[in-house]
Amino acid sequence: MTSFGRSLFFAAAAVCSASLIPSAQAQTSLSTGDGLLKVSSQMPEEVRLGESFNYTVDVVNISDAVTLHQVKLAQKNTEGLTIESVSRQGKQQNEKQSQSGKKQKKQSSKNQMVIQMLKPGESRKFDVQAVADKEGEIRSCLEVVSYKPAICLTSEAVKPQLELTKFAPKEANRCNVIEVEYTLKNGGSGDVGPITITDSLGEGLSTIDGENELKFDIDGLEAGDTRKFLARVYAAKSGEFGSRAEAKANESDLSSRSKKTQTKIVSADLVATLDGPNRLYGNDLAHFTATITNQGNAPAEDVRINLMWPEAANLADMSEPELKSGDQSQQNKSKEQPEGQPTVAKSDNQSDSKKSSNGKNDKQSQQEDSPKMAEEMVTIEKLSPGQSATIDYAIRTGELNEIPTKVKATSVCTVDPAKSEENATTRATATAMARAKVVRLPALQLTVVDDEDPVSNGSEVTYTIKVWNEGDAIDNNVRLTAELPDGLKFVSADGPTELKEEGSSIQFAPIKKLQPGDEVTYTVKAEGDGEGSVRLTTQLASQSLSSKITAEEPTRIFKR
Repeated sequence: MTSFGRSLFFAAAAVCSASLIPSAQAQTSLSTGDGLLKVSSQMPEEVRLGESFNYTVDVVNISDAVTLHQVKLAQKNTEGLTIESVSRQGKQQNEKQSQSGKKQKKQSSKNQMVIQMLKPGESRKFDVQAVADKEGEIRSCLEVVSYKPAICLTSEAVKPQLELTKFAPKEANRCNVIEVEYTLKNGGSGDVGPITITDSLGEGLSTIDGENELKFDIDGLEAGDTRKFLARVYAAKSGEFGSRAEAKANESDLSSRSKKTQTKIVSADLVATLDGPNRLYGNDLAHFTATITNQGNAPAEDVRINLMWPEAANLADMSEPELKSGDQSQQNKSKEQPEGQPTVAKSDNQSDSKKSSNGKNDKQSQQEDSPKMAEEMVTIEKLSPGQSATIDYAIRTGELNEIPTKVKATSVCTVDPAKSEENATTRATATAMARAKVVRLPALQLTVVDDEDPVSNGSEVTYTIKVWNEGDAIDNNVRLTAELPDGLKFVSADGPTELKEEGSSIQFAPIKKLQPGDEVTYTVKAEGDGEGSVRLTTQLASQSLSSKITAEEPTRIFKR
């Protein structure tokens, strides 16, 4: 049926309310034949002639799913009364009148009631004001002129929304496993199908399996649901590392990126120093102090300190490590090497390689000339950041002219669960060297003794002359000279070298090398020739002596 035909049909439907003066019941209702609309009206039982009175009209959409538009009712066939006004009751007096958005007050004309839209189950109530014009029965008829029914289909629009967050510690030890947590939430109102979470860790960070990229596959996420994932990673080096994770739906354009996390990887940094004498004399003990300091920002575990010295020398004494806490501010000072990397102290053989006269560079020559080293190891369980360990030790030089000594400290840690042991292992190492020159000096001693005193004139006297080196170095060109005084005549002489006699002077040929501790003996025989006290004078010269050593032996000669 067209809307025009429907209007004609509805025009025949009317609700008539009547009232008697002085007394009548004026209540009635009507439902349209399609079961969509119900109209009911109620008048006062009686009204006074010439006075205004009110009655109500209720319009109800009695359908379950049909919305009625442009509902029009008209007052027709009134008898004995005049309609003064018709107005809507309640809060909905104002309705949208057109698509332009303009609003107008819904006060119907005297003869019409208009409802723009009436949803299923909704109702509208109108107040009608009228006045009775005659005595007796009065009548008001309300016709349903027209309305447009519409079936409204409904559906719920949903919006899924992914929210990805990532948590990583701000600081972590290079030697420990780092736990990174990912949380994915569907904060929207719709479900999401399969989702993939990825995170490119970048160079320096790896999963326990050695991968640089994390990946999680999710079969789907319902609205309001949350999933959490935990990744275990480790750092192959110190430094700062950061990345963003991304979640992406496989079947749509939905995606979410986490905020960038930043993790500082800290580690131990060992520095070694070795203090000792530059030179020492003879068989003095060489005293050294080795100091190992952790200038890093993480504890050094299981620190192994190796002390080395020549096998030809002897370790005379070594103290237990003494731990001292240093100034923590020193850790923040800039270092020559990158932060967190092991600092290696320079040693004497770390200088630039230069060619020596034999065609070998200095480093090669030093390695070939370096003596075999003995070694002693000390272990420190833990060296905290800023803490130092000090060890004092003494070396007996033996026959060496130089004492090289070295200290090497090593702290090794491994992230045990990691499959790649090489990448998961870090070593903090520091070395230092020192050299002490041993200064050795010869020390010649000279004595002369006669075998008889006094001696008679004409008798022989034998002088025993001893020369020895009580120093700790060789002396060269050791020369002895003896001078006979007046009153003694030369008879003979003997010694380790050839002699030459010139008048009263007896000169022995030089001894080319006199080793430390060596002793030589000379003898001179003379005959007394005179009377009185005489003195045999001996003089010793050598390469090391700046002036001659003189020794005298007095002898008294008498006449029989």
